[in-house]
Amino acid sequence: MQSQGTPAPIVVLGEIRTCLLPHSVTLDGQATDELLARVAGATVLRRERPGPLAFSPRHATGVDCHLGWGTTATARVVGTVASTAVLVGGRLAQLSSHTTVVRAQQKKRRPWSHYISRIGVTEAIGELPDRADADTALVAGYFAPPGPNTLDLASICARHLDDLRSSPVLDQHPPLRAPTTRLRWTAVIGRTAGPAAKLRLEDELYRALRVTVREAVDIPDAVRFCQDVAVHDWLLTVIDTKVRATEGFGDERQMAVLAPVLEHLAHLWMPGAQVPAGMRAPWRDLQSAAGFSKQWTARVEQVQRRIQVATYYAARGGRPTGDR
Repeated sequence: MQSQGTPAPIVVLGEIRTCLLPHSVTLDGQATDELLARVAGATVLRRERPGPLAFSPRHATGVDCHLGWGTTATARVVGTVASTAVLVGGRLAQLSSHTTVVRAQQKKRRPWSHYISRIGVTEAIGELPDRADADTALVAGYFAPPGPNTLDLASICARHLDDLRSSPVLDQHPPLRAPTTRLRWTAVIGRTAGPAAKLRLEDELYRALRVTVREAVDIPDAVRFCQDVAVHDWLLTVIDTKVRATEGFGDERQMAVLAPVLEHLAHLWMPGAQVPAGMRAPWRDLQSAAGFSKQWTARVEQVQRRIQVATYYAARGGRPTGDR
């Protein structure tokens, strides 16, 4: 949210890492508070409906580096990156880092006390593209390959996630193996009649999401939307990975790999249920374009059928010769 005295945002840049919490059982409320309250006395925000969701206090990381725009130019930015740990259903962990880029009101660097007072805001010092093109150019620069001494949200996000996963609260015995996914996102203000989102799969574990909102006050809602998209993309990625990995496995091995997916993850599928009302339209658009829920339903049914068939043959003492 834009605070008094803060210039209008040019663009919001974000990075989200999503993974399975390395713990053998679902974390309860007390364990969640202990895991997420990284500072003594800090308040962990939790909700229980429609499913358990918890947020750590924000952590500020100071940055003084460059930010690319277009293909060749850069601008110096100074400020802070806001990072928040999110726990979904006591099972999934996220680390979400972002910063809102604004034009500096002075042409020289100011004391750190000025920047640290505004968590999650970086000021661009010096020349930027024309105001009408600045957001488009900075988005293009953010998604381009990083150059030397450029803003590195990926490293900030990954470092905080490693700290979270190594907490002594966790026993390091997850119920299944699952990859960590990465979602890189941007949000700009205006240029559409309402909020909009475009998602692109860059590779097996890396996604790019571009969001447009109406006003600066909608930025916190956009952050929450991106976190929710990252959760459900992770769930789809995991179930797809497990289904492909068990092709050709024997019946007992298939059951051992696939059953934990249904037991520990299937109930977490609730796209859009945990986002502010104003960001549910982009979720519906993504559902229509990418078929998130259709793909999830088809995969869950496929896993259920495989387990049923494997159980049937296990009860009969194994498949007939030549059926494996």
